[in-house]
Amino acid sequence: MRAFRHRDFLLLWLGALISFIGSWIQNVGHGWIVFELTRDEAKLAFIAFCSSVPVSLVGPFAGLLADAYDKRWVLIACQAVFAAGALFLAAAVGFGFAQYWHFVLVALLLGLVSTVEMPTRQTVVSRVVPPEELAAAVPLQAMTFNLARIIGPALGGALLAFFGAQACFIVNGTSYAALIFSVLLIRSDLRSVPRVVEPVRERLLAGFRYAWSHRSIRTLLSLEAVVSVFALHYLALMPAIASKMLGLDKQGLGLAMSAVGVGAIAGLLALTSIANRPWRALTIRIAMTSVGLSLLLLSYARTGWQAFPLLMLAGLGTVSQFNTTNALCQLLSPDELRGRVLSLHIWALSGLGPVGLLLFGWIARWLPPHLAPDLAPMALAAQAVPMAPDLVRLGPGLLVSHTGLPLALRIGAMVVLAGALWAWMDRRGLSGLDRRGSARIG
Repeated sequence: MRAFRHRDFLLLWLGALISFIGSWIQNVGHGWIVFELTRDEAKLAFIAFCSSVPVSLVGPFAGLLADAYDKRWVLIACQAVFAAGALFLAAAVGFGFAQYWHFVLVALLLGLVSTVEMPTRQTVVSRVVPPEELAAAVPLQAMTFNLARIIGPALGGALLAFFGAQACFIVNGTSYAALIFSVLLIRSDLRSVPRVVEPVRERLLAGFRYAWSHRSIRTLLSLEAVVSVFALHYLALMPAIASKMLGLDKQGLGLAMSAVGVGAIAGLLALTSIANRPWRALTIRIAMTSVGLSLLLLSYARTGWQAFPLLMLAGLGTVSQFNTTNALCQLLSPDELRGRVLSLHIWALSGLGPVGLLLFGWIARWLPPHLAPDLAPMALAAQAVPMAPDLVRLGPGLLVSHTGLPLALRIGAMVVLAGALWAWMDRRGLSGLDRRGSARIG
């Protein structure tokens, strides 16, 4: 963990950690209150869709801002907008005027800001550590998000249970100050690289051409897109999975989300320890396989203790694949194009995800439930008739089988496993990654 020896990297790391803890605290309260307002898996997924769809539409353009303007002030402006959104939702919930469309509107606005903030923050890492330590610094920086994923949901579940969703929004709104102060204290030069003036269209196409002309980058982004579209919907549907499939309460939801974070931290520690080993292609293949298997098995889980280890494995696999891809995109791209290449990485990760969110949210909700025959209301009321794991009693004599959520997980898992098979078989697409990555960092 030599990257921590660099003062500016440590400042960025600590500021991001505090900010992300606040974000995960809010995610617990946000997901729970939206599901309570709507009781609709599709509407729950639509919120995540709204926060991601701006990346789909303008994500590649956002990389231009990361390359063109002073990263310090871009980051500060973005954190200020994030804080305003969280505090508005705190007021809406606290004063009792919160409606579903408020959450949709805020998700769209903050999603738009995120398209600029994410590549900007990630390119700052290459400014605060020397090139030879970048491969180790990238997973360490990603660890802030995933440490927060462990700490934040547990705190969020407790805050939600004892103080309500408003407290979650207030804590998040104030947490952005940490990253603002950290960025202000960084001494490294975060100004844009001087460049020849050229039309925006040419600058944008330059990033596309560079990424597309490199078979390895093209393959990495394609595999990442498969996981984004067909696997990450489980995070957006977590409140419904916790409530309907696993029978968990509010604090149980926090534990489920923390389990994902535990696995992610394990993956990041592993990536840091093997940063100088020639195992990047193998890491991508194993990680993608792990994601597919964990979601497939999760679809059969019916208790929290069955699900928690699988959620850890899903977190480990996704963070290993995404952060290895992130590091390789930075190592294989020149400084003047790095923001644009990273914006394509973020677009593959978050910009294509809305397609999966809508599709699998619809599958989870739309499939008509099975209505069991009337089985003697008095016996059912006395719980004399055993219930199958998928059955939920809605009233005397009326059982509903929630098959949509497990089926959504299974379909996504099978597609991810097919993508993993492609990764194992496509030797040319992932060949040379370790050699070229080592060359760039050494």
